[in-house]
Amino acid sequence: MAKRQEVVDDLLDALVWMRRKAKKHEAVDDLIDALVRMRRKVKKKVVKGKLVKRKGKKRRKTKR
Repeated sequence: MAKRQEVVDDLLDALVWMRRKAKKHEAVDDLIDALVRMRRKVKKKVVKGKLVKRKGKKRRKTKR
C-alpha cells in the first residue's frame, strides 16, 4: 500500500517546482531549507517522545 502523502510534502513539491521556474533561486532555496529543517526537527521530537513513552511502561513476566 502506498504511503499517504502529507501536506508538508505537497508544499515542498510546490516549492521545488517554483525554484525550477524562478529566475533568482535564493528566496525559494531559503524557504525549502527552512521547511526541511522544521520537518527534521519535528520527526526527532516524535521519535524522542515515543522512546520516552516506552521507557515508562513496565513489562510483566509471564508464568510458564
